[in-house]
Amino acid sequence: MSEQGTSSATRVIIADDHPVVILGARAALDQAGDMLVVGEAADGDRLMALLASRPCDVLVTDFSMPAGRHGDGLQLLDVIRRRYPRLPVAVLTMVNNIGVLRAMQTRGALGLCDKRAPMRELPNAIRSVAAGRAYVSESIRQQFAMADTPAADGAAPVRLSAREMEVVRLYVGGLSLTQIADRLSRSVKTVSRQKRDAMRKLGIDHDSLLADYAREHGMA
Repeated sequence: MSEQGTSSATRVIIADDHPVVILGARAALDQAGDMLVVGEAADGDRLMALLASRPCDVLVTDFSMPAGRHGDGLQLLDVIRRRYPRLPVAVLTMVNNIGVLRAMQTRGALGLCDKRAPMRELPNAIRSVAAGRAYVSESIRQQFAMADTPAADGAAPVRLSAREMEVVRLYVGGLSLTQIADRLSRSVKTVSRQKRDAMRKLGIDHDSLLADYAREHGMA
């Protein structure tokens, strides 16, 4: 969209480390006609710099990006909510783990957009969150519905805490316990305990199995 005639346009910042996603999102917003992309970022640090320097009405951000001082994932959402509590946030993600998705919502993500869905749904998500209404992609809504349906054998689903899930996500992503502790501003002892507690809850006794679980449940 051109600068001319955009006084009433919804100003949007987009953050994603994949250029093709940025291009697709920008094209969808340009076609919508009532939105203006005022900034693009490929990592958390650039995103925070943009938020500090360019006013926007809605933030659209990836969940997992190359992390700098501000991290990514739930940690970055915490920073954004703390600094910009009134800013509507929509998360673009391929995560399909219910616990992680719900943790995004509790961290202030009003919109949850499945990256595998057509990008044309993004303008609708932005309009919803800009108006203060939650938006969840149909595929994610279906996952929520399935998670709320009791299992056939009556077994209770395994539930990891948000902190445990974040440790698992970063660990299977290749970070050491020390690096995770630095990233999350926790002690190595605490991070080690959270990883151990997660594995105990999941009935997993080997790191390779933890990685398999994370991939199968959309945490990696």
